[in-house]
Amino acid sequence: MRVVLVALLLCSCRGKPAAPILSYHSVGDDGDEFTVSETAFARQLDWLVAQGIHTSPLRELKGVALTFDDGKEDALTRVVPALQKRGMTGTFFVITGMVGKPGFLSWDGVRALDKAGMEIGSHTVTHPRLADLPDDKVREELVDSKRELEKQLRHPVDLLAYPYNSVRPRVRDAARDAGYRMAVSGAAHGGSDPLDLLRITITRATTMEQFEQILHK
Repeated sequence: MRVVLVALLLCSCRGKPAAPILSYHSVGDDGDEFTVSETAFARQLDWLVAQGIHTSPLRELKGVALTFDDGKEDALTRVVPALQKRGMTGTFFVITGMVGKPGFLSWDGVRALDKAGMEIGSHTVTHPRLADLPDDKVREELVDSKRELEKQLRHPVDLLAYPYNSVRPRVRDAARDAGYRMAVSGAAHGGSDPLDLLRITITRATTMEQFEQILHK
């Protein structure tokens, strides 16, 4: 509960997005703290439906935006079927250097997400803490991942999730220069800036009470 309250307090100091943005990683019954169980994920989605809360593409941000980081293979096997069952949409941020590796989507899988009507964004090439990198490496991570996604999907990609929510003004400026239109980070930095939008992370430990509180703020 304390983590949620701190996030909301920080958000209030910097403004907040027009609609809530939730951050997920994986969905499954095994995994680390960032892997939400299928039962909990289904319960959260069903609660949104029961409350009449609609999901929205991040680009529109007219309802709650559900975002998923890393490009894990459960995006296709568990997440998308659960979303489609309820007429929902999601935004998936792909680490391009991990595509095709065990546990991650193939490029065919990334294209399948795209064809299913899901948004695709960049999560850089190697998932580094961008704030710790020199400017030339930051640009390389941002530009190369964007270019590869656009090559594979054959349409523009202008959404970004900063790895580890690591962002500073120079990183945000680099994202803008690379051609990103919207980018998301976390409670430590995020606010209402389109290139530094606040997301609230949902983990295995997030209770329904906390989930409901996030959406009612």
